[in-house]
Amino acid sequence: MYKSTLKLLSNFSALVVDDDELIRDMLKQGLKEYFGNFYEAKDGLEGFEIFRKYRVDIIVTDIHLPNISGFEMIQEIVKLKPNQPFVVITSYDTDQNILKSIQNGAVSFLRKPMMDIQDLQMTLLLTLASKIDQKYMDIGADVTIDFTKEVIYKNNQPLFLSQTHNKIFWLLCYNINMLVTYEMIEDYVYDARSINKSAIHTSMLRIKKQLDINIENVVNCGYILKKYS
Repeated sequence: MYKSTLKLLSNFSALVVDDDELIRDMLKQGLKEYFGNFYEAKDGLEGFEIFRKYRVDIIVTDIHLPNISGFEMIQEIVKLKPNQPFVVITSYDTDQNILKSIQNGAVSFLRKPMMDIQDLQMTLLLTLASKIDQKYMDIGADVTIDFTKEVIYKNNQPLFLSQTHNKIFWLLCYNINMLVTYEMIEDYVYDARSINKSAIHTSMLRIKKQLDINIENVVNCGYILKKYS
């Protein structure tokens, strides 16, 4: 595969989750130089924490991991970001594992040991191709978001939110037209700390005012960012 093609990955971030250090090193050697940001984790819990902190674009994960399994990690992540893409790698090549991977959002399933790192590189390119094609979305009369770089534009100019408001905003975008519960906000934005609902409501009002977008409050449940039409 030509390196010029792999340069398409430079706008994205990747996370590799595997408890086998040799596998992690192999994947790191084959992937890190092509991605804008590259992260690695040795178990499912660390993988989930890295996702929550850095909002990675694609995750390559083993199934059998310490602390929480790959499946459990996937389940926790898709609660926050339903369209998060995964590639599952495992040495346990059973129909049950394949089916379970697909049901949990994995876009591909590769066996260990992988015969060729280029197979994984191509899988990642094909998976992220849809994000390249669907890069922009209008969420308000004058507001557009770049999903690839996670940049907000208002009147064609970049607009910056505070760190907390930015995490809340992108959580809403990941779940556009769907309910984002108070629990999801606490888990993703506040490291699972309990936060007063009035504080969250104040943040939502400020985001709504700054961007002039339609955020609907569902009483005692959470919020929905309505897609602009």
